[in-house]
Amino acid sequence: MAGLLDTDPLSSVEELIRLNTAFSTERDLNRLLHMILSSARKLACAEAGRVYILDPTGRLMRLEVLQNDAISGDGSMEDAVAMDQTESIEHLGAYCAFTGKLVAIDDIYDTGLHCSEIYAYDERTGYRTRSVIAVPLRSHKEYTIGVLELFNHRNPASGQTGSFPKEMEGVVQAFASMAAVVVDNTRLIDENQQLIDILDHTNRVLEDENKQLRQQVSDKRNYSIIGDSPAMKRVFTLMEKVLDSDATVLLRGETGTGKELFASVVHTNGRRRKGPFIAQNCAALPETLLESELFGFKKGAFSGATTDKKGLIEAANGGTLFLDEVGDMPIGLQAKLLRVLQEGEVRPLGHVESRRVNVRFIAATNADLETKIRDGDFREDLFYRLCVFPIDLPPLRERREDLPALLNYFLKKFSDHYEKALSGFSPAALTLLLNYDYPGNIRELSNIIERAVLLCDSGGSVLGDHLPSNLLVDAPVSPKAPASVAGATSLNGGSLKDLVQNFEASIIEEKLRELNWNQSRAAEELKMPRRTLIEKLNRYNIRCPGRSSSDRNSG
Repeated sequence: MAGLLDTDPLSSVEELIRLNTAFSTERDLNRLLHMILSSARKLACAEAGRVYILDPTGRLMRLEVLQNDAISGDGSMEDAVAMDQTESIEHLGAYCAFTGKLVAIDDIYDTGLHCSEIYAYDERTGYRTRSVIAVPLRSHKEYTIGVLELFNHRNPASGQTGSFPKEMEGVVQAFASMAAVVVDNTRLIDENQQLIDILDHTNRVLEDENKQLRQQVSDKRNYSIIGDSPAMKRVFTLMEKVLDSDATVLLRGETGTGKELFASVVHTNGRRRKGPFIAQNCAALPETLLESELFGFKKGAFSGATTDKKGLIEAANGGTLFLDEVGDMPIGLQAKLLRVLQEGEVRPLGHVESRRVNVRFIAATNADLETKIRDGDFREDLFYRLCVFPIDLPPLRERREDLPALLNYFLKKFSDHYEKALSGFSPAALTLLLNYDYPGNIRELSNIIERAVLLCDSGGSVLGDHLPSNLLVDAPVSPKAPASVAGATSLNGGSLKDLVQNFEASIIEEKLRELNWNQSRAAEELKMPRRTLIEKLNRYNIRCPGRSSSDRNSG
């Protein structure tokens, strides 16, 4: 085997340029490592060699490529070397990775290092290892990603094996530096492509879910409400029962759950849809103004009443009057509202006669009316008049299945409104948004997305930096997220790396569950080597239910 040092300088330079070009165009990591080892052996006239690669955690080092011209076959591959164990110091590759320095040995059996794995290899294969050069593969960020080892220098002239020439060490080290950068770049390209594929898959899933949700919504009398979670299905079922009646509906739920939207949907899908829909917030006005707004007044009824005015109750005749925050209605007005509900009559301020009205009432509150009744702040008889058909609206944290569709809806709504073409959500931003509790519910979600769209540049995507800081600090891991994912990555740390890993881990576990934990099929569908998938399972502490740690990777 003739080495590059035995040719003229011009040929050596041309060969190195050719190798660099070949390395830069190869995208398969295993083929690239074979090319690197073959070129290194040719460069140093080495009879055999091997390449180790550290996993991303730096805790395991695996033998990826082994070449030996002196034996038939490569011999069996050894297990991964655990870098955090004291026994690894007796492993030549681990020692080289630890120190980050080139190791050159003239006789492996006459050295201060106890290279037990080489002795075992020789005994197993009948090979006789003599001289060794081991050099760390250092990335462009100056951390070790692997180790290149060359064995038994063969003299091109005599064909005899012996020690590697001293001048060979610098050449091998320079070659290893070039090769390490290429390996590092190839791994980054591969990981980026995997993330892109995962994001593409997730976007397709979200698009399909959005289409299904839109179809389901269209099947529900044009409700125009996004929601397919069990909690929302219960609400829709109740709404169906009351749409074509005149029964008074009481919508109960936390602030921001969309009570006015639900009231509007009940009206527009009921038999009063052709009549007016009028809404009034009972907490927005003082008692005297609220009374005149609801009941109207006669000219001269009070100072400033220069003309007759029809009240909202009368204006809603034939349609629906929605009373929001009815729990905050002054106690004095509650008796007058009760009379309207009981008698179907309204008497404007200053009039002596009542007028008949045909109005369907829908009320809403986020208050605990039972407590207000005990405290004397709300009339019990009015409560029973309003609570003919109560519907409890779930908070957003109890309908997390609806979040993807809601996020897409508000992103499109505000990107269209502000005329910005946005590509979607980054993995970090999506993780935060899917795991936040939203104490302000739909209203808060809408505000968060509108703010993010305003911060985004046209053509970009929503990033974690575009979201309020409290999402990063307060967002808990979703109770529906797999326990192993929650244990693998904490959102409280807030780093971009942690958030992306959390997203990646959730996609991997979802795919494994979908395929009944068949790792080979999962690796194929996720377009990654099975060995890479197993590394990620170990890194993220993903476990198959009902399987022990010893057999979890046998799928």
